[in-house]
Amino acid sequence: MDIRKEEFLKIIEKYPNAIFLGEQNYLLLLKINGGILLEIDFNKYPKKVKAYLINDKGQKFKLGRVVSSLRDWKQIPTPSILSVIDEILLLIETLKMNQILIKKEFLDGLIDMCQKQHPLKMRGILGVHKGVVSEYILPSRPCSDVSKDIIFLGTACSLPLDFAYEGTFISRPSGDLSINEKLTEIFKRRRFTMLLAYPYNRSDSIKCFDTSGANLEHIIIN
Repeated sequence: MDIRKEEFLKIIEKYPNAIFLGEQNYLLLLKINGGILLEIDFNKYPKKVKAYLINDKGQKFKLGRVVSSLRDWKQIPTPSILSVIDEILLLIETLKMNQILIKKEFLDGLIDMCQKQHPLKMRGILGVHKGVVSEYILPSRPCSDVSKDIIFLGTACSLPLDFAYEGTFISRPSGDLSINEKLTEIFKRRRFTMLLAYPYNRSDSIKCFDTSGANLEHIIIN
């Protein structure tokens, strides 16, 4: 059986309300809350699929850079279409609920790193994979002025400007989780920012913020 046909049958079984277009039925539309449509084109599967969100005005928004399954398509084995759809729906749900999902094992490693570096401040960027924060990238060389939070987003810190990495991370050795004007500028650079303060535990030492500086609920998952 054609691998695309196999994927088609799996999708129909899980999402019976999906609408398939085209002669080969490998272009689907899935209705999401609020009149938003998810469009998935897998005519060339197992080559990389195309995914878009379509608003009520018919405007399309590409998802290739914000969905890890699409971003890292060359991984082995090739992701199933169902796993791509599930990841997109999870991303939409966490955005709607103002939530950030964090992998427990990853967070424990980040906490351990901050404890070992204390009282030095740590900064970097965070990668999200399949809807869960699970990657940290440290600058390849120190910032030129560690007293200025805003500097670490510039070339002085050698951080990649790849916005596939959705989060910014800053440790707070002082234990202070309050925000300031410099941080509000940092918030605008990526989808979310995580602050982790001394004594670096998983209970009350973490805060996450969106681009406007509003608090995001962080949920730790296994």
